[in-house]
Amino acid sequence: MKKQTQFFLITAPLWIFFLAFESFYFINEAIPFDSHKTASNGALSVSSKTRHAQNESPQLQFNKLTPAQQYAGEILSYLLQVVLGQAGRPESREDWKVRGIDETLDFNNIVEVMTDPERNQLDLMVLDPNILDLTRTLYYYDEKLSLYKGDFSVASIYPAPEFIAIRLLLLQKIHRTEKINLKALIDREELLLYPGLEPSQEDLNTMNLKPDELKLIRAVIKNEPRIYQYLKSPFLIKAFYDIGAIKGGAFVKQRIRDANYKRYQCSRLGGSVKRDALKILFLPSMMREFYYGDSKRSLSQHGFKPTEFFDEMVRKLAEEILSATKTRLRKEVIRLRKGKPKISVLQWDKLWTRIAEENISFYIEDERPLVIYPENAEQVIRDVCPEADFTVILLGKNIYKSILFDKIRDVYPFVDRLYIGIMDIKHSEAEDETKKISEFICSRLKDRIRKMVGKAKPSID
Repeated sequence: MKKQTQFFLITAPLWIFFLAFESFYFINEAIPFDSHKTASNGALSVSSKTRHAQNESPQLQFNKLTPAQQYAGEILSYLLQVVLGQAGRPESREDWKVRGIDETLDFNNIVEVMTDPERNQLDLMVLDPNILDLTRTLYYYDEKLSLYKGDFSVASIYPAPEFIAIRLLLLQKIHRTEKINLKALIDREELLLYPGLEPSQEDLNTMNLKPDELKLIRAVIKNEPRIYQYLKSPFLIKAFYDIGAIKGGAFVKQRIRDANYKRYQCSRLGGSVKRDALKILFLPSMMREFYYGDSKRSLSQHGFKPTEFFDEMVRKLAEEILSATKTRLRKEVIRLRKGKPKISVLQWDKLWTRIAEENISFYIEDERPLVIYPENAEQVIRDVCPEADFTVILLGKNIYKSILFDKIRDVYPFVDRLYIGIMDIKHSEAEDETKKISEFICSRLKDRIRKMVGKAKPSID
């Protein structure tokens, strides 16, 4: 993974130019519609029936989120922590914690600020280059979450106005140490569906919302009904709770328990089938290298399929790990006799083939992408593949920029896992990481290999 220090060597004037360029580029960049994925279903329909009487029971005609949208909700749960200043790179956190904190909660004004060229978008959002590829990954799985939602010819650094509105609401609630009763809010479908209905003071007290706050939420859902389903996402609810924006209770606790990856189990990719073999696990996190929604493709039971590029990079990484391990083991376990190796190169090659086949296995979860970062990595690994000895978390292009890594606590040798950017694999820039993985493998196999080497016939001088 490219070193973070390079990012901070830009001089102040050049940094200002860089921000301006990135803003222009990502707001105006034309991108073709990906032929391998289909568009999201668009805005979800609301019942066309008109409410005429107070005693009618309105029904929100919402479709369930698609698998891709469910995954977008998981990415959104992490992005939300970043844009509230509670996760991500430290240099942007303080700015995220206060940007827009005094703004009026008026949805029409938010839309105007974000779309009118004469208004300043930076009043509401931080121009944070660290999250550029994270937001593009989010929009890949649900285009409606982008500022220019539904327009496949435009890519934007900024999210949809609905998301910005929710961020401002949560930011102000957290600042005042007030917590929304999310269960009460979700249960009041009629108030969300019919903005003309006046909430009672009891309704507002139960939801712990002020009139302008409820008005904002209603406007958001009216403009994009899908948001109602996102509000019920277990991962988003967990994020809401963790950042201190909502109350607890049985409903929230159950949703937090549901925010796991236990249903997505790993499978053997290759290598040894022995039970005592070392298991190296690959997990995909926050990347665009998955197809979805295309009926012509053979998708997994969870609605995704890895791209050919992803499969190629996984194979390449596995080969590089084995190659680095072979080199390291030869140096560590073969004793010299009269200045020469105890066994010949040919003998070692044959022995290595046997070592790899009997002692090293690769596992993977590739039926759908996950969302993994240092704070939840241990739990995700337990959910998906508790038998793994070492885990390699694969990140999409530049996703690492949006994550704060502690070089001591978050990676090997302190923990048996590390993170690799998939583009670093492509450009053969993951040598440091493969060396660390080979170091782990050698530390666990050294004694076994020495016994195998001892049984090998000495080479002839």
